[in-house]
Amino acid sequence: MFSIDFECEADSAVVYQIFTQDKREWEQKGINTGDIYKHNAKIEWDFCGDEQQWRESLVPYLAASLCDYMVEEKELQWVQGYIERTFLYEEEAPAITDIANSLLDGERVDVPETSLLQKRKHFVYREMTEEMKHNKEIQWTPMLTFRLGTYHHLLVKAASAAIDEYKWEQEYQTMIEGCRHYIKHMKPMCAELHVLLEEEPVFLDENKQVIDEWTRLHHLEPTLVFEKQLPFEYMVVSPAVSFAPEQLFIYSDTENGTVQTFQMIFQEKVQTFSKKQWPLKQRKA
Repeated sequence: MFSIDFECEADSAVVYQIFTQDKREWEQKGINTGDIYKHNAKIEWDFCGDEQQWRESLVPYLAASLCDYMVEEKELQWVQGYIERTFLYEEEAPAITDIANSLLDGERVDVPETSLLQKRKHFVYREMTEEMKHNKEIQWTPMLTFRLGTYHHLLVKAASAAIDEYKWEQEYQTMIEGCRHYIKHMKPMCAELHVLLEEEPVFLDENKQVIDEWTRLHHLEPTLVFEKQLPFEYMVVSPAVSFAPEQLFIYSDTENGTVQTFQMIFQEKVQTFSKKQWPLKQRKA
């Protein structure tokens, strides 16, 4: 007899439905796995085979079902709890939890923690399988605390990374609005500005003359500089916005984040072209 004792009857009810569905599918395939019972917050499975059959046949399936239950039904609740109580972001918790969900789903590949978080299901499944193989009576909450402590540590990392992403997105939106306000209210320094997006960007004025680094630095508006981690020669957005051109022409072969940032700031004033359409025959090396 195998049993899981939950603290909350609502949790046992959900898992009981999952196990019942699993059992029904096995029986349709002609596999007799015994009987399953629910007593308040406790689930019992009376397996009809021997110990080896239990370990090799049933445990992997039940462990997978419990893993899916945790990830799909409980994970975001735990993450939001960490955001609210550990990191004290109560008001912002729903928005940050949405970001954490995208991290856990692997949608933000540029975030370093994403690859680590994608391994969490394998860890949970392995630990759950070992627990069920060696213990016929499982106390659900102690198992989560002691057996799956590393898993919850990963969820804390997900919460922390989501908070960092949230703060960055807030700063990014503030920067976008500030740049929009600047170009709307400042007198344009040039009618056209052409920018070639390379490692060291190249700037041309309306006469297709190169705007050198010293000139760009001279006209740079300090309040617009958000690329502080970059040497000036690699900066592209803040120098371009500082000129407040009437029209901006961007030359790039990819729709990357820089292009999207320019589009958000300049909106109808920006046009994009491929690098082949760059006005100068010789690019800056």
